[in-house]
Amino acid sequence: MVEKKAEQAKSLLVRYIRDQKMERGDRLPPQNFLRKTFQFGTATISAAINELKNDGVLEVRDKVGVFVIDPNADGHTGRTIGITMRHAENNLYYCCILTALQMQLVKESCLIRLFRCQKKTERTSIFFQINDFPGLRRSIENQEIQGLIHLDDFTLSSLNFIRHKKLPLVFVGNLGGIAPNGVFYDQERTICEIGVRLQRENPQRPALVCQPSLFKCVQNHFYEAFGNDKKIYKGSRVQEAEKIADEILCMPDKKRHDWIIYMDDIMALAITSKLAISLPPEKLPRAVIIRNLQFQMRYPVRNPIFFDNNLNEFATIGVSLLMNAMKDGKLDAGKVLYHQREDIVDFPD
Repeated sequence: MVEKKAEQAKSLLVRYIRDQKMERGDRLPPQNFLRKTFQFGTATISAAINELKNDGVLEVRDKVGVFVIDPNADGHTGRTIGITMRHAENNLYYCCILTALQMQLVKESCLIRLFRCQKKTERTSIFFQINDFPGLRRSIENQEIQGLIHLDDFTLSSLNFIRHKKLPLVFVGNLGGIAPNGVFYDQERTICEIGVRLQRENPQRPALVCQPSLFKCVQNHFYEAFGNDKKIYKGSRVQEAEKIADEILCMPDKKRHDWIIYMDDIMALAITSKLAISLPPEKLPRAVIIRNLQFQMRYPVRNPIFFDNNLNEFATIGVSLLMNAMKDGKLDAGKVLYHQREDIVDFPD
């Protein structure tokens, strides 16, 4: 039991050194302060300091104090962060955002625990329960994780449970729900900027393709920019993209959309690829595409306009919110709205 407590105290000391941005030669506070702060006894704190001394992290000077030698504490992990995930193996966005989050957490010297939703049934809702992720409830109750990142949204009862357990929680990439803290796509601002940008091209028959979860968020802004008679397609799967493309192909040339705004780059690739097979280049609708830079996809569209989303930047914001909340001892990490920025330059050949 003493050895386990000493390991916990070691982790807390390492976190304290990093959180306080201590440098080589800085002196740790007195052991009495450390005992009260970490709520461990004298023997546990002394054992942790002695082990960190043997690891080359600390130096103990008799009757003087304890000093930092290796502020980076190489070889010592900081906090353990949980990440809830679903269908990452067949979803490019999930794969990229998970990779970006893990890379950023590693930079923060954190351990990572992945909790995967193992329900076999197809699920389109963004709202999840704690028990949807095997092992998550037990890990929270046993304080095995010090922070949690969720890529969708929890139900209100699950949010209340997490808050009751005083676990900092940050949402990364949520498309609209009740999540209180995290980094979220500012789709309303983005669609407004797209509307202003596209109006300079004088579109006659524009259309919009968006995920069902975004429809309420963007429909009014699209209609305000181009009129209530313009078409909005809803879809997020390849099968839905094929149906949308078939509907567009069935239109007479004079009624077919001259511009299409794509709020999802995977849908954009599926639709534009099918249109390009059946239509000559001069009859293909022009495109505005919100793209994820990490995907580096090319589209069979003449001079597309891009609004770029940098998943590495997005993940960095989310991890920073969580790290700051834990360092400050807060449950509310805050909220950041991220909007995609225009970049009309495509990837070079």
